[in-house]
Amino acid sequence: MTINKRRHARIKHRASIKVLTHPEKSHVLEMKDFSDSGLYLQCPENLVEIGDSVEVQTLEMEDAPVLAAKVIRIIKGKGFAVEFDDI
Repeated sequence: MTINKRRHARIKHRASIKVLTHPEKSHVLEMKDFSDSGLYLQCPENLVEIGDSVEVQTLEMEDAPVLAAKVIRIIKGKGFAVEFDDI
């Protein structure tokens, strides 16, 4: 039996997200789901490591806020989860 340790319910929603992994490196990834505290991004490549700081921004609306986040989980070859810094 798996114990769910999530603080907030996840909402399945696909959206294109701009991810800044370094000041000079920007990627557009597909979001799988999100919650009040973070989101999961599909990414078959190894772009990040656990503990990395990133910035995320939805491309679904103009002038969307850029949110600082930290990588908290990686599923190798599939994607990674981030937790927003200011929750």
